[in-house]
Amino acid sequence: MIRKMVGEDQSLSAKSNVDLGRLPPPQCCLSTHLDRCNHRVAGYKRAATPIFERPKPYDPDQGWEKNEVGVLEPMWTAGPIMPPSLVDLLVKEADNIEDENNESEEEQDETIEDDLNDDEDY
Repeated sequence: MIRKMVGEDQSLSAKSNVDLGRLPPPQCCLSTHLDRCNHRVAGYKRAATPIFERPKPYDPDQGWEKNEVGVLEPMWTAGPIMPPSLVDLLVKEADNIEDENNESEEEQDETIEDDLNDDEDY
C-alpha cells in the first residue's frame, strides 16, 4: 500500500508526501481488537444458558487489561505500532530538523552580537 502512495520505484523518506493516517492498522493492533470482539461474542452466544463459564476479560488473549485502579482498559497493541525502519527514519529526520534549528539559532545569536557591537561603535 505504501508503494502505491510513494511510487513503485521510490522508497519512503522524510520528503515523501504520504499521509500515514490513511494506512490500515498493523496486525498487532488488529489481533487485540479481534480478541476483545471474540470475548464479547462468546458471551452473547451463550446468553440463553443460565450459568456458563467464561474467561475473565483481563485473562491473556482476551484483549483487555486492568489498570492500577482495577478498571478494564483495552489493549491497543500487542507489539510495536510502527516498523523499526519507520521509527529510524523519523528519528533521523527529527535530528536533522533539530540540527538545522540549532544552526539557525547560532546564526541569529551571531547576528545579534554583531548588531550590538556595531551599535556600541556609534
